[in-house]
Amino acid sequence: MKTQKRVLIIMAEGFEEIELTAPVDILRRLGLSVTLGGVDGAIVRGAHGLRLHADILLEQADPDTYDAVIVPGGPAAWTLAKNTRVLQLLRTMHDAHPRKLIAAICAAPMVLAAAGVLSQKQEVTCYPAAEVMRAVSAVATLVHERVVCVENLVTGMGPACALDFGFAVGEALVGEEAVTQLRRDMCAIPSDLAS
Repeated sequence: MKTQKRVLIIMAEGFEEIELTAPVDILRRLGLSVTLGGVDGAIVRGAHGLRLHADILLEQADPDTYDAVIVPGGPAAWTLAKNTRVLQLLRTMHDAHPRKLIAAICAAPMVLAAAGVLSQKQEVTCYPAAEVMRAVSAVATLVHERVVCVENLVTGMGPACALDFGFAVGEALVGEEAVTQLRRDMCAIPSDLAS
């Protein structure tokens, strides 16, 4: 019997709401188990005031039990880039054999840079702010694309890319066929309408 894949999403104060909620919605529609891990508490406020309840505190998350981790962007990224627990969790998942999927969007690729899980050979996208681009381009090859998938890494440019980012993470975890069907179901790609 095939086991359900598990995804951990890191939530810290100031997360960009759509970058967290769009992937959660997409991945749950695909049948994946998604856990919201709160960095500093059970109730976490987003950059625009949305409050979400974490499923667990991040300190309770065992990286060995997850197939993927997602780091949303927003102002939270600056906090996460200095959080030793977050950086260690990302390194543990990156160093696992086989490597776990790591995904980050908007400013969050700089958290991956701080964790040391990027390499110059990897193409990565991020939010086009000077500080974020400087941090990412110092350790990886920065490209100007909405979403970039390379091996075990998925990165997204910003809030408007959240759906594409979520679909890319889903495809990396469950395959193209299931995601194509979901994109049709969600009207992300036109389906044939009966005349």
